Amino acid sequence: MFRHPGAIPGQPDANRMQNAARELYEAMKGAGTDEKALGRIAANFNFMERIAVSQTFQQMYGKPLEGELKRELTGNIEHMLVDMFQDKYAVWARLLHKAMAGAGTNEKRLIQLSLIMSDYDVQQVSQRYQMMYQKDLYSTICSETSRSDWAKLVKGWLRGNSTGIADPNQIAQMLHTAAGGAGTDEDVFVEAMCNASPEVYRQVNAVYTNMYGKTLADTIKKEFTGKSEDAYLLCHQYLLNPALAVSNLLHEAMHGGGTDDELLVFVTMAFSEFFRGQTIRQAYQPYGDIEKHIKRDLTGKYEDVVMILWGFK
Repeated sequence: MFRHPGAIPGQPDANRMQNAARELYEAMKGAGTDEKALGRIAANFNFMERIAVSQTFQQMYGKPLEGELKRELTGNIEHMLVDMFQDKYAVWARLLHKAMAGAGTNEKRLIQLSLIMSDYDVQQVSQRYQMMYQKDLYSTICSETSRSDWAKLVKGWLRGNSTGIADPNQIAQMLHTAAGGAGTDEDVFVEAMCNASPEVYRQVNAVYTNMYGKTLADTIKKEFTGKSEDAYLLCHQYLLNPALAVSNLLHEAMHGGGTDDELLVFVTMAFSEFFRGQTIRQAYQPYGDIEKHIKRDLTGKYEDVVMILWGFK
């Protein structure tokens, strides 16, 4: 499995952590909480640094930051800022567990949480899942999912066994053949998406368009339906540019009858540090203006904090 490895942060700076802990304390001191200040502090650090800030806060003030945030905040803004200062991989594992708990699996959420992982993310989330629930993540997903087309992709993405195929022309021809005829050979799509590096996959995408006069995305939309279409398109976008996949999930969270706050909080917590500002604005363009959509769907301090975390304020 060769996919985008994600960011592996270095050692946090102790002085910055202490200053941030002090600023957090000041933002929550007195009669009212300054939610915008909390959002700006969170936006100034990567996820490993935010964990260090949380630990420093405990050392300096003798009480856990999570407890103070929960005491001072409510609703979605509480969920957002509490998660921002936690181990994001533990949050990821918790949401995966929630998606598979109870009488039925939330298949849509399982797709969204799984097909947005880098290699490093898969490793870290799997470790947290094992620690938190004493279960193997891959085995649990296998037991909770069917043999549907989307489930094959999720399992292949998490397993990522390389076949060594790296010729873009060969892969493009295989995909075209797999999409031809009466039925789609989804196993070929799984093999290509789960084993090609992003660089090779981008070449495959270009070769496919040149050879057959249509995009891979168009073929996916034609050959798959429902959750499988959603899954293969999300994976396709991630391989071309992770910011496109993140934009897809942001759009999913903010369109339709109501806001999917759990998804919006997760995507912001996990990815805003990588794709904020102009990067996410450009990637989101196929769906419209991201700032307008945030302002349309959210209100008040929740809107302010989300705008700050994505670099729009």
